[in-house]
Amino acid sequence: MKNNKIIKWSGSKTYLSEEIDKFVTEAMLKGTLNNRFNYFEPFFGSGSVYFHLKNNYNIKNAYLNDNLQELIYFYKHLKDTNVAKFYEQLQKESARYNLKKSYDSKTKIFLEWRSKYNELITVKDFTKLKNSEISNMATLFILLNQSCFNGVYRKNPSGEFNVPHGRSYKKGVDKFNQLNLPDINSFKNISQLLQESNLYSSDYKSILKKAKKGDLVYLDPPYFDTVNYYGSETFTKDNHKELKDVIEELINREVNVILSNSDSRETRNLFSSNNLRIKSIPVTRTIQRKKSSKQKYKSDKKELLITSIPSLKVVELFAGVGGFKLGLESKKDYKVVWSNQWEPLTKVQHASMVYKDKFKTTEEEHSDEDIFNVPTSDIPDHDLLVGGFPCQDYSVATTLKNSKGLIGKKGVLWWAIHRILEEKGSKRPKYLFLENVDRLLKSPASQRGRDFAVMLKSLNDLGYAVEWRVINAADYGMPQKRHRVYFLGYHKTSSVYKKLKNTKESTWITKEGVLAKAFKIKQIENETSLTLSGSLNVISKNFNTKEKLSPFKNTGIMIDGEVTTFKSEAVYKGEKTLLKDIVLTENIDNSFYLSNEELKEWKYLKGSKKIERTNSQGFVYTYSEGKMSFPDSLDKPSRTIITGEGGPAPSRFKHVIKQGNRYRRLTPVELERLNMFPDNHTELEGITDSKRAFFMGNALVVGVVKKVGETLIKFL
Repeated sequence: MKNNKIIKWSGSKTYLSEEIDKFVTEAMLKGTLNNRFNYFEPFFGSGSVYFHLKNNYNIKNAYLNDNLQELIYFYKHLKDTNVAKFYEQLQKESARYNLKKSYDSKTKIFLEWRSKYNELITVKDFTKLKNSEISNMATLFILLNQSCFNGVYRKNPSGEFNVPHGRSYKKGVDKFNQLNLPDINSFKNISQLLQESNLYSSDYKSILKKAKKGDLVYLDPPYFDTVNYYGSETFTKDNHKELKDVIEELINREVNVILSNSDSRETRNLFSSNNLRIKSIPVTRTIQRKKSSKQKYKSDKKELLITSIPSLKVVELFAGVGGFKLGLESKKDYKVVWSNQWEPLTKVQHASMVYKDKFKTTEEEHSDEDIFNVPTSDIPDHDLLVGGFPCQDYSVATTLKNSKGLIGKKGVLWWAIHRILEEKGSKRPKYLFLENVDRLLKSPASQRGRDFAVMLKSLNDLGYAVEWRVINAADYGMPQKRHRVYFLGYHKTSSVYKKLKNTKESTWITKEGVLAKAFKIKQIENETSLTLSGSLNVISKNFNTKEKLSPFKNTGIMIDGEVTTFKSEAVYKGEKTLLKDIVLTENIDNSFYLSNEELKEWKYLKGSKKIERTNSQGFVYTYSEGKMSFPDSLDKPSRTIITGEGGPAPSRFKHVIKQGNRYRRLTPVELERLNMFPDNHTELEGITDSKRAFFMGNALVVGVVKKVGETLIKFL
């Protein structure tokens, strides 16, 4: 390996090479760092990180900055000069120094160098220095660096270099005061590595404005526990807070960031973020001696290496008004790069209007076209595909007999998901997060569970393992009783898939898996197993044709076509949000209150009844309905919101609460709160209260998505 070290430097980061390589390799594998990238280092110092990277990776352009002008001018001179002549001058001066036999006589030469050097570096404008003066300054910089106390660089308030002459720690041994220059090849190597660099001495933030997506920034600022910045300026706590903001802004631009800093509580607190990974590592200190021969490093101290964690790129299908986006992007671990929302049989795409207004998306980021008309090539590559795909054909508002399943008009949208995954090929997302009504597990009535079996088989053929769970949001402290099946897919190339393969299926489902960690359960029935064999056509025609019950329970997993499933129940001991916790107590429009006449009809519809009816074949039968709670209890989580929740018309299924002596329907804001959306998320000119209620009837509970997202990211 070529020697990249020509100067001694306090705080040099040579020991970081292995950790830097790990980060670069990981970022390139994830695709967040370009294979040929631009590099930015605004606190350059000895440049050990840059020189290591330049020797081992394909850096397109380098932007190197340090506020120490003489350091940058040294590098500029080395970059542009004839290295052999420069080295010849260094040898001449170092030989004069080494000829002196005593420490005191060498000190006189050192002080002579320091005096000449200070005359040059204290000029106000370096641009006015002559070439010969810059050459002398660069020569003196190296000579002083090699002969001063341990390579320390410090200046007094007047801007003068004031580090004393170095001396051996061992009495009677003078060899440590010999000036031993690095060999000429080291200087030539550094000069070559600087050829494609841009060197600056300005405010560190200025060069970072050029950093773009796929670039790399390394930051090595003065640490929290240091006061002086080369002795002439200070880097305050406010500067560190500003630096944190700069880092956040870089990450938002999808720039890769590495930061070094002291391992202190203050540093950890400031840079604690979901976008940053903090690692404590042992450091070497050139200024300190080892305390014993057994000590690995010259210091017992540790430093922090803080690296950016790129957000997972998400595509959100059947986006509605953005429930998945709200849940996943709440802590910046995920970034929705493209979304689609299209409702058939309507000219105005109301949900898409709300989505675009609330999230300020561009045409490139959000589509309101029929997903079947969107070419897969128009959909950005992504890490995670999410969607609560339409489910009216087997929703709770329809009897199981009338559920058309995958062949229904809405059900076929499953194949839109399949088509995208298939056509993405090697670039298909590593993870899936999908949601549907729990009736999916037993649809259609003629072949219970066939639809889910077809989905599992199709995902297996595409290389995914799948775990699923029916989750009632209220079982985990959320304000609405909303049962939905959530299933997660892990592609065989993903890290989670590999963890799953090394874990017993039942252990994954109950203890070690993503859903098990997010929402605890206990198994209440023995597990059953089945194999999904044959083609999709075979499964579609023959699956479970002779059984009355679906084999799929509310909890399960499928890997390599082998299914393990059982019934479970929730385990939760935390706080619970009740209906009374989310209702408004003031400023409620009078239109939501029921008149005495309306109240009579509401009570009738909510009550038990038996009605004689005749079917289409002339058969007379009795239709029965049981009594429903009226009004809805404020001391429990709410019932499931349905799409017909809005509007003043009396309904058996709509919510009615009693406040004081009056009865009223729920407002749009209260319906949003039941799904854990922000207040007035769906408020927009041209959107009626009934339409807002429809949105919430179609939506998912944001809290469930958020919890699963927080848990999944910990597995990656």
